[in-house]
Amino acid sequence: MVGRKGGKGEYVILSMSTGIFRIPLVSSLLGQPVGLRYETNQLSAVAGWGRKKSGHQAERLASRYGLPCWWLEDGFLRSFGTGEHFPPLSLVVDDQGIYYDSTRPSALETLLASSADVLEGIADDVKRAKALVLVHRLSKYNHAPLLNLEDLPHPHPNPLPKGEGTNGGDVQRVLVIDQTAGDLSVSLGAANGETFAAMLTAAYAENPHATIYVKTHPEVTSGRKGGYLTHVQDDERTVVLRQAVNPLSLIEQMDRVYVVTSTMGFEALLAGKPVSVFGMPWYAGWWATDDRQVCARRTRQRSVDELFAAAYFHYTRYLDPVTHQRGSIFDLIEWLVRQREMEARFAGE
Repeated sequence: MVGRKGGKGEYVILSMSTGIFRIPLVSSLLGQPVGLRYETNQLSAVAGWGRKKSGHQAERLASRYGLPCWWLEDGFLRSFGTGEHFPPLSLVVDDQGIYYDSTRPSALETLLASSADVLEGIADDVKRAKALVLVHRLSKYNHAPLLNLEDLPHPHPNPLPKGEGTNGGDVQRVLVIDQTAGDLSVSLGAANGETFAAMLTAAYAENPHATIYVKTHPEVTSGRKGGYLTHVQDDERTVVLRQAVNPLSLIEQMDRVYVVTSTMGFEALLAGKPVSVFGMPWYAGWWATDDRQVCARRTRQRSVDELFAAAYFHYTRYLDPVTHQRGSIFDLIEWLVRQREMEARFAGE
């Protein structure tokens, strides 16, 4: 195959995925031209998408030619909406693995496990970005409506007065987060269907006087995929939330959160909620969560701010949607807030 240099002194990043190649402005995010054709002496790296087929192909080809392998995934703040009409405005770039694969180290895990001061020089920016994420209720996708539990159209249990719960007597609402069956973050996060069953059982047992809110994944609600807790139904202690909802607007109304590997668990940490984790997502094992599994590689204690700094600042690359060049988390936050304001304005006309 014939390759081309992207310009004087620039070498092509070979993409093993046509999806990566078609991401608008992906070369700006990665810092070098991205191509599907190559000559080995023109390549700087081989890129694939996470632990999917293209990621395995990239790893094999990179090993064969002695090139770096880059595993890519959407950033934790991705875009306003979903699908091809809303391409990613951030990417994680990992040269060791990928953050949701707990079977091997990733660049994010290696950073957190090191003695590096991940807040050095950016502590104020980290606090500001975290505050903006919380006040604007930002997540990976940002088009879903806010939810007030008091506005639910169907009857639901009323929480008992303070003092009737467990762990200090103030647990009234507990959130249990389901995920899509077959999600790689589950199978590579030391979990399976039995893990979800154990999580649900523990949520009921450990919070005997609380209302249990089970949040299904939107793709399960739409029928495109199955979930692990789709059999759960509303009863005197249980409310199943099947609708699309802004994650932080839901989390902030909860007293405690139970997850397997969902990123909503980390968003709950940002919101200051106690989080019980039954799988091994990237944010578990650092003494910030109530962990039900152990990863022997993760022995260092990290604060929530340090986890946020490592994942959202050091590990993620952002596109400035205005200049179409590499940007910062603040460029993306400003854009997402503006998009939401525009949608609200048009909806009101």
